[in-house]
Amino acid sequence: MFNSKRRWIIAIALALYLYFLLPATAVMFYELYHLTYIEPIYWGYGVFKAAGYYFSVYPYKLLVCVAVAVVVVVIPSTVQRLRAG
Repeated sequence: MFNSKRRWIIAIALALYLYFLLPATAVMFYELYHLTYIEPIYWGYGVFKAAGYYFSVYPYKLLVCVAVAVVVVVIPSTVQRLRAG
């Protein structure tokens, strides 16, 4: 059922991104805005800055990251099983 290595790699990468790199994405948008002065990029900075802050203080941060990884693995497997069955 859970034999797709690619799916596991994507799930683990997404969970690690949410856990460690969400605030770093805000910094990337901030620097990109100052290079280009494109207003929607600054909006992206604001969104990622807020998401990075609120997610970093969220008490169930680890649980959410694990849940996201499980969903990425389980949902496609379930859909494949339902289509075959």
